[in-house]
Amino acid sequence: MKKESRIKLEHAELFYKFSLAVSNSISFGISDLDLTYYEQFSFLGHIVNKKDLELTKSQERIGARMLESIGTYMIALQLNKVLEDEWREKRLQSRDKDVQSISQVVRLIRNAFAHDPLDPIWDISPSAKDKVFEIPGILTLKTHDLHGKRLDRRHYGGPLALLRLTQHLKKIL
Repeated sequence: MKKESRIKLEHAELFYKFSLAVSNSISFGISDLDLTYYEQFSFLGHIVNKKDLELTKSQERIGARMLESIGTYMIALQLNKVLEDEWREKRLQSRDKDVQSISQVVRLIRNAFAHDPLDPIWDISPSAKDKVFEIPGILTLKTHDLHGKRLDRRHYGGPLALLRLTQHLKKIL
């Protein structure tokens, strides 16, 4: 199972990096990324043209930020799934403090996105309330006063913390 889990994490990491790159390129105008829209697209009897699909530059920026948000949700989902597959129910109470902290952080991030992926809100369970989960050198999540607040990536150390967390989990598998 470990090989399969590593592959899943590699694919999630790839998508996450892609979402960060697209978001950065479009949101901040760093690149002359010129999206190409279909002139016409048909599938199973539905037909649309470029006018139906094309976004304004402002809409592309919104879409890019949404892609990054969904990338964050997806990597949290995949991290959680791999932890479930590899450690089962023991992950949240593991004797290995790294595995326990990673599991708690990932579960909490996943839960924040679960009910509204485009506007994630922390839903801190009683068992995780007023705790500090730390993966040394990678991230720290302090759950004090987070319940009900909009998720801010600074709460857990930002997008690079999730990237490093994914890479760390691949190493310990």
